[in-house]
Amino acid sequence: MPLEADIEALRERVPDTQELYREVCALMFFRYGETPTANKLYQLVRKGSMSAPAKALRDFWTEVRDKTRVDVGQPDLPAEVATAAGELAATLWRLSGDAANAALESFRQDAQREIAKAREHAQRLAAERDTALAAAEQTSRDAADVRIENAKLRARLVELETARTMLTEQLAQSRKESATASTALSDARREFADELSKLRVMHNQSEQRLAATEKRALLEIDSERTAARQTRQELQAAADRMAEAQAAHQVERDQLRDALAAAKTQLATSLTRCADVEGELASREIALDEQIAASELLRKKLEALSHQLVESGRPAATSSPSPRRTSSARRRSVRRDLKFTETAAVRRSTAEGQ
Repeated sequence: MPLEADIEALRERVPDTQELYREVCALMFFRYGETPTANKLYQLVRKGSMSAPAKALRDFWTEVRDKTRVDVGQPDLPAEVATAAGELAATLWRLSGDAANAALESFRQDAQREIAKAREHAQRLAAERDTALAAAEQTSRDAADVRIENAKLRARLVELETARTMLTEQLAQSRKESATASTALSDARREFADELSKLRVMHNQSEQRLAATEKRALLEIDSERTAARQTRQELQAAADRMAEAQAAHQVERDQLRDALAAAKTQLATSLTRCADVEGELASREIALDEQIAASELLRKKLEALSHQLVESGRPAATSSPSPRRTSSARRRSVRRDLKFTETAAVRRSTAEGQ
């Protein structure tokens, strides 16, 4: 606005506060035709205290009255004209004084309202300051709590990281042990299959030898049919027992194969189960050794019966002891194989236990 621009120009040109207020009063009254008031002056200039525009306004009106005063004290005027001029001047003076007092009162009221507003604003600022201080203290306490909580969380994070590292190492070790146990179990299963194949071959050979022995006994012992019949019954019973033993071996082998398969699937999650399965396998091998020993005992009985039958039969039958020697040699070989298998199993069990 032009008035504000002129006031800014006066502010830069006139450094004195009272002089600046008087210049603003003259600018408003003479250039813009506005009646200056203390409140409006202060709102436009915003400089000095609240009494500065009131004093400048009084000085301005005094200066205007002095410059516009008419000297009616001429001797050539009539007394009535001089009296009327004096009364007119007094009336103008009184009216101007009343206007100045009214402006001053308005300025005082405005100043009091401004002071009240300023006090309220100061109180609000004080309340806001107290609130801000309380919030700052609470923020400081919260920050301290957060720092403590962060320290606890960092410590917990270090603990969790350490536990994770330990669990990772244990998992790697468990995987390594699982792989080792799986390899050992595969080796044990392969060895068991080889031993079972050998036992099956030996069993077939034993059956062939028993069949040959039975055939020779039937051909050579015609005169002793009663003894031969009894021998055949015993051989039949032995064959039945061998068949039962073979069936039992087959069932046990299937059970062991199932147990081994179950142990292979459970090996990744539990090494204890592997140990139980190996114990079960050892017990099965012990039972198999016992059954083989029982079969060997039956063979011995059959050979003893055959020997008795041969001695009681033709003399020609006694001249060929080589089959029995061969059978005895094979039985010794079987015993050596069984002892070797048992020793290997014991060594393997000892190695796995270590």
